[in-house]
Amino acid sequence: MLKIQKKYIDYVQNLENELKKMSLSGEIVQGFHLNETIDTLRGKELIVPVIGAFSAGKSSLINSFLGDKKLPEKITPETALATELRYSEDERIEAIKSNDISEIFSIDAIEDIKARANEFKYLKMYLKNDNLKNIEPLVLVDMPGFESPLDLHNQAIMEYINKGVHYIVLTSVEDGTITRSMERQLTDIQEYGRGFSFFLSKTNLRSENEAKEVGTRLEEQIEEYFDIEKEVVLVDDNGGKSLQKILLNIEPEKLFEDLFKEELKDKYYAITDTLNTTISSLGKDKKKNEEVISELKESFVKIQKERDQMIGNAQEKYSNASVNKIVESVGRELSNSVNELVTVASTGGQDAMGNLISEITRHSLVSSIKTSMNDISNNIVDDFALNLKNLDASMSDFTMTDNWLEKITDTTKSILGKAKGGLDNVIKNRKKSGNNDKVYKVITTILATTTTVLAPIVELVIIFLPELLGGLFENYQKQKQEEQIRNSILTQIIPSLKRELRSKLPEIFNQQVQEMIHSISSQFEHVIEEKKQTIESVQDEIDSKNINIEEEINLYKETNKKITTLTNNILYK
Repeated sequence: MLKIQKKYIDYVQNLENELKKMSLSGEIVQGFHLNETIDTLRGKELIVPVIGAFSAGKSSLINSFLGDKKLPEKITPETALATELRYSEDERIEAIKSNDISEIFSIDAIEDIKARANEFKYLKMYLKNDNLKNIEPLVLVDMPGFESPLDLHNQAIMEYINKGVHYIVLTSVEDGTITRSMERQLTDIQEYGRGFSFFLSKTNLRSENEAKEVGTRLEEQIEEYFDIEKEVVLVDDNGGKSLQKILLNIEPEKLFEDLFKEELKDKYYAITDTLNTTISSLGKDKKKNEEVISELKESFVKIQKERDQMIGNAQEKYSNASVNKIVESVGRELSNSVNELVTVASTGGQDAMGNLISEITRHSLVSSIKTSMNDISNNIVDDFALNLKNLDASMSDFTMTDNWLEKITDTTKSILGKAKGGLDNVIKNRKKSGNNDKVYKVITTILATTTTVLAPIVELVIIFLPELLGGLFENYQKQKQEEQIRNSILTQIIPSLKRELRSKLPEIFNQQVQEMIHSISSQFEHVIEEKKQTIESVQDEIDSKNINIEEEINLYKETNKKITTLTNNILYK
């Protein structure tokens, strides 16, 4: 277990212990689901995909790291599957199907799996290997090459685009450059705030000086394309030690901290906000508490009405303009890549061109959908907040927080903008448990929505392209003239693809916008309901028991102070 991982688990357990000391601890502890947070922290893996062109040497590099040829090194693109590598005393392979059901194979059944590659999304290979154990919780993933078939390649990208926390990138000395395909992949990685390490493989195929020159050229390209300085590590067929060094230097402690620190700060804020509400309620008379409860009930109804109105207007207000921008963005990206498309069509034929169109479309969608969803979510949050303006004065008094509404709004926007794959387990655990906690239901909305919209649209492109390209390539077989291909791309392929996107994207996009409205509404509803229940619980406690209010206030203040000190020592140092 990582030091930071243990530190965070101990921190949450200490929070829970402090909360249990209070008279209303049952409701408070249950409401924040601290046990689930501990489970998420304890079970978190850090996914490190290894990406590159087909035959770039990814499997060879990983096998060298393992010290054993467990991954097949000479496979065809058609049988390439993303393969996660984990340590286990019980060696086996789990093949994951599209419905997430797994089928278990023995470790030496890789040939059987290859023959059925189209049945599976990805593999989990469990090996009794000390090198894997030593890098836990890092999980290496051998990814299909860029030239793998459309369905396998895009399937792997969709599965891992939001899972990877750091990427290992390979290009072979034979390629010697960052291709446009790789540039798009790395841009998508950066879009989600992920880092990468870069390897130049198969350097044994060139002289030492030639390999160093290629490495220098790649470093210059990385700086030019991505505005970062990155060392390119030169490796031959025995590059396992270099990979091990890189893995130990990517600082899993820092990656883990980045994934969870802000979430834990949000949880701390929510806890202290509830404690302050309790303290304030204890100090108010019954009339004042009942007045605020009434205000909260009215605001809850307002939020629900606003939600229903927003959903009714979602397509006109949000979806139509966004879909148009997204489709035009795809069209521009394809038009700007017409020379690349012509070259691939002339030399590689229909499959290669279809692969490239799909890749360019996916790359454009990643950026444009994510931007649209971020803008829409911020507008929705602001619209909901406007309906709660009347609560600001009352709740600021009850939470001891100036600008209470602004804080709630900013927190919601922050949660929406995180797009951290590490928080996926929070959502999954909440769905499995079936509880009604809505606070973090919306955490991965932007990222989840991006991939929810992206996946079916990419699938649509994959299905649509062969039919679109088939007739055109019959003519290309007879007369491969670049100008004819260029004209067909600009006047037939791109317009046809845009029409298909305009036809199918609105329904998918609007559905996700409506889901986002529901999620953001749930966030505000939860905040209001939590405040109402806290004040009601305090008043019930006062009415039903002969309690010493001053002692209770001091107890809650002391607990709040201890929690704040604990948090400052863990999260703010």
